Amino acid sequence: MTLSPIRLEVEALVGSPLPIDLDLIKAHCAVDGTDQDDLLETYLFAAINAFENTAHRALFRRGHIWTLKGFPLDAYQRIDLPRGKTRSVDMIEYVSGGNVLILTGPTSGSPLGDDWQEDLRGDDGGTIMPPRGQSWPSTDSDAPDPVTIHFTAGWEVAELPSDIVNALLWYVRTSLDDARTDPQKTEANLRVFESLVSGYRLSRFY
Repeated sequence: MTLSPIRLEVEALVGSPLPIDLDLIKAHCAVDGTDQDDLLETYLFAAINAFENTAHRALFRRGHIWTLKGFPLDAYQRIDLPRGKTRSVDMIEYVSGGNVLILTGPTSGSPLGDDWQEDLRGDDGGTIMPPRGQSWPSTDSDAPDPVTIHFTAGWEVAELPSDIVNALLWYVRTSLDDARTDPQKTEANLRVFESLVSGYRLSRFY
């Protein structure tokens, strides 16, 4: 069986404190005073959403819940996690015999476990596999949520690549300028933004 995702739930991004300093945004946008602070914050979160929708990855670290139709049954049994930089795989829930069972692994927190092996290096998503010489457990195919992987993905604020920060600032600045002048420029500016972040786009189907 190939990997068949059902849905992906992403924890909401906390709005306070802002992930990018408001003073930096205001300096980039040549804004003085505080009367446009709320508008700039709105544009910042719009920029973050635009990045994540374009690149198919989490920009800032937060929790994810990924539901699959089952574990892969091919010879390799590898699961490549979505959403970019994986910080930890907290637990895996699966349904077998009508019961919800839990697996834990090397980065599950407390308790740690050895129910899978993992490689979380790199920025494009971690990989999990069964322990050496073992297979993933069987699951109920008629369960609404046969396999649910709880994991944390995204960059820390301090490690965000500078070109992404610049792309976000560019998005905020152009959004503010378009609101002041010609709204018809918005679509063209979005295309430019997509080109700025395209190098971070994940090519997986999920």
